[in-house]
Amino acid sequence: MSKRIENYFQLVDVCRSAGLWYVGSYMGEFLRQKEKWTNPETKSSFIEYMYREYGAGDNDISGTRTRVNCVIRIVESGYVIEALNMVLAANDSKLGCYQSKINAQATLDAIEAGKLRL
Repeated sequence: MSKRIENYFQLVDVCRSAGLWYVGSYMGEFLRQKEKWTNPETKSSFIEYMYREYGAGDNDISGTRTRVNCVIRIVESGYVIEALNMVLAANDSKLGCYQSKINAQATLDAIEAGKLRL
């Protein structure tokens, strides 16, 4: 288990490190594929997958590794809903990716409907 987030201020820092747009855009993917990143034998391949599929903004895989590890910290610390609500409350121009708000709301809806587990 990664270092736990202990409070809201740490959550804000971790979300900034990941990129709030990244948290909103891909949290659903993390929850759907939890078995891949929780297994030490498949975590590296999960990071490579996230880089190939969604890492276009990162210069190399190390940037994606940082983002992935931040989102994992959010999930493992039990702050998924708070992080997604931060995405929804974010200023659109600062967020830079309105689709991440749509994805964040869809993820929250799926959690509430029992289609995704935390």
